Amino acid sequence: MTIVTSSAFKAQSQTNSEITLYTKFDSIVGKENLGLNNGPLALNPYKTIGDNNMFLKNNKYTIGNLVYDGQSYFNAKLKYDIYKDQLILNPPEQPEHIGIGLIQDKTDSFSIYGINFIKITKSQTALSDFTSGYYEMIKIGKKFNLFIKHHKDILKEINEEGVYYSFHEKYQYYIEYNNKFYEINNKASIVKIFPENKKNINVFYQKNRNLSTTDYKQFINSLMISIYDFSINNSK
Repeated sequence: MTIVTSSAFKAQSQTNSEITLYTKFDSIVGKENLGLNNGPLALNPYKTIGDNNMFLKNNKYTIGNLVYDGQSYFNAKLKYDIYKDQLILNPPEQPEHIGIGLIQDKTDSFSIYGINFIKITKSQTALSDFTSGYYEMIKIGKKFNLFIKHHKDILKEINEEGVYYSFHEKYQYYIEYNNKFYEINNKASIVKIFPENKKNINVFYQKNRNLSTTDYKQFINSLMISIYDFSINNSK
């Protein structure tokens, strides 16, 4: 089953002139009347220390694009609550302590910090333990996409100042290959999907041991590119 469609990343693939046109239209009709500005008030009840937080990157809004209820929106002020798996919008002309939790069922995709996210539901995969939600998408090649689930665990702690919480980020990795969805969590799981690439995979692990411990996300991304390139070259 193919997960990605051309419309899913409509907001990310528009030309600059199209973005300008959409933005001008939004200003004419009044952004407060757009379908994007609905949803529950987003609240953060967790006291943290320092830079630790439950968001992607930080607790500040950044400019991003999204597709919501079939409509593209550009230059929206967004932040992504990884702990709750919730995309939050700061409505136009509202102070930044006001945030709307966008309805996940209506949010097809979004892009912030140069990272593309797409909503994937459990029904779109054949994996029994798959969790519906937002997944970072990295396109490797034709019929080959890497998906990364960002997640943060919460830990309650107590010190002399009282109760506070800390968040710790984790990742789960999946690939969509030839219209099938797989979870990858170790070398054996990757070799099982690509048995013809076993030698190439072993060599890659040997040459990139340091990267696998210092930046596993980049390691997996580079490995998938290596597998794709190897497959393409051997199919010629």
